[in-house]
Amino acid sequence: MTHNHDEHCHDGCCEHEHNHSHGVNLELSCCCDGCSHNDNENEEKSSKLFEIITVVLSFVLLIAGLLPFLDETVKFIFFLASAVLSGYELVPNAIKGAKKLKLDENLLVLIAIVAAFCIGDCFEAAAVSLFFKIGESVEDYAVEKSKKAIEKLYEITTNKATVLKDNGSTVEIDADDVEIGDLILVSPYEKVPVDCVAVEDGGSVDASAITGESVPIEISSGVAVLSGSVNGPSILKLKAAAKFKDSAAAKIIETVENSQQSKGSADKFITKFASIYTPVVVVLAILLAIIPSLITGEWVKFIHRSLVFLVASCPCALVLSIPLGFFAAIGAQSKKGIIVKGGKYIEALAKIDSVLFDKTGTLTDNEFEIDKIYALNGFSEDNVLKIAAFGEKYSTHPLAQTVVKAYPDIDESLIKNFSEIPGNGTKISLGGKEVLCGSEKYMKNNSVDTKEINGAQIYVAVDRTLIGAIVLSGKLRETSKSAVEGLFKLGMKKVVMLTGDNENAAKMTAEKCGISEYKSGLLPAQKTEILEEYKDEGYSPAFVGDGINDTPTLVTADVGIAMGSGTAAAIEVGDIVLMNPNPENIVNAIKMSRRAMNIIKSNIVFAIAVKVIVLILGAFGKAPMWAAVFADVGVCILAVLNSSRLLISKK
Repeated sequence: MTHNHDEHCHDGCCEHEHNHSHGVNLELSCCCDGCSHNDNENEEKSSKLFEIITVVLSFVLLIAGLLPFLDETVKFIFFLASAVLSGYELVPNAIKGAKKLKLDENLLVLIAIVAAFCIGDCFEAAAVSLFFKIGESVEDYAVEKSKKAIEKLYEITTNKATVLKDNGSTVEIDADDVEIGDLILVSPYEKVPVDCVAVEDGGSVDASAITGESVPIEISSGVAVLSGSVNGPSILKLKAAAKFKDSAAAKIIETVENSQQSKGSADKFITKFASIYTPVVVVLAILLAIIPSLITGEWVKFIHRSLVFLVASCPCALVLSIPLGFFAAIGAQSKKGIIVKGGKYIEALAKIDSVLFDKTGTLTDNEFEIDKIYALNGFSEDNVLKIAAFGEKYSTHPLAQTVVKAYPDIDESLIKNFSEIPGNGTKISLGGKEVLCGSEKYMKNNSVDTKEINGAQIYVAVDRTLIGAIVLSGKLRETSKSAVEGLFKLGMKKVVMLTGDNENAAKMTAEKCGISEYKSGLLPAQKTEILEEYKDEGYSPAFVGDGINDTPTLVTADVGIAMGSGTAAAIEVGDIVLMNPNPENIVNAIKMSRRAMNIIKSNIVFAIAVKVIVLILGAFGKAPMWAAVFADVGVCILAVLNSSRLLISKK
């Protein structure tokens, strides 16, 4: 995304468009001509007040037209005024649709109103106009509520950054102009403009807008700080780690904007259905008015039936509530730090029956922990750990640093002649003895016999004699075990771990988080092959990963779920991104998607059932006009309100 401040105003100055052609425009647009947020807000309030006044006056005129002591001409004027007042938008909207050769509900309702006046059903004509206006107002409210849930995303960024210069002075620049490596000062309670790394200890940030995690993050040197995080009471000194357009907050906005273009099959079906359905019902309504009338001569009777048929047939309940359901689900998920890249992924996630996990960075974080220490040749486990800590003290390898952290009380003056072969092992002199620490291969290359211990990551030898070994594994994320349990409760047929790690490390992690099926020692291509095998067997799998090596499998899965703490490549290709790398959010995302699809399907069934019943009854003269109005406006209101339930948080 080329993200600049002519396109989006990042201080919340967003507005929207919504038209009632019921192609349903749910896209967001943002006003940035001088950031005239207050003007737009005032215009919106004035518009809403005008709508309320017109509806109230239209209702008063409708009731006044029923007064028995009034002359028929006066009643007609009241009914006509009521219809015009509530239906003033129908004519321009119908003309606009007709110019595009679209027979939408504006045209259907307008035809019904005009025809009703022509045959003398003035009250029903005014009532249809009024109730259609009320229905539109309810739709507007529901759409507005859904859109505000997503428009809030624009507030997570700031368009300014305070950069610290080499001479100690500061300058405020556009966030777009921040370069990687710039030192940035963030004042108390301000937003972090770009993804950064802390360069000093102290302070905290609230990253809930980005990750959905409500607990503040304590800041220490080297800690990653995401853009959009809100600083606490201290001044933070940070180093920019990404440009604005590549930062977390901008990526979230880009992803959600793009997600509106991605329709699910239900959404596509309804759009296609409406384009065929509307002209068909217009033709049927005309035939219903003309053919029986030519046979019986009862024109008024059959034109009335035709109007009932026409009003009842309006497809707005289907055409509006379904995209609104997807839109609301995407908005609700984004508030929890779950970014869904389109309605089709809501639909796909609701259907999955299996979840395949990568291990490192997904079920485990990027830290390691000691699982087991082996001791040989008269040495205790504590001796092995202590000697290993001395040997690994100056190594920067993550496994080595885990050992050093486990035994921090080291007298560095005792360490002599440190050397290291990166990725293999280290060598030091300790108390006049040679100490080797490293992989099995490193030991064999130095003539150390390792046959007594298999599957360890760090072997320890003194004067070329093995004294023990240390088994390490990735530190399990706090919620990995509960996430696996939650997936099984949701009825998953398979929960599988796929990893490139060795058998011992894979087995330990799988046992810790309750996964019985796992495959170890895999290359990236083998992970993809295994996933394809599950698909061939009839499973619908999601894959959860975080690394560049996971991208082929993320693309191949029915739904690719990327951890937000992972690589940019994984986040880019993932269909869903967990900004807070919490495996439990996978369970939450599936629950929300299933709930969304249940609501959307119930809307479809309810709307079609009511319309079919009223259409059949209307064709045979058994349905009054109020039933037709309910089949159109009433069903639409209920469907829209039903979809809006997705915006209500559920634990």
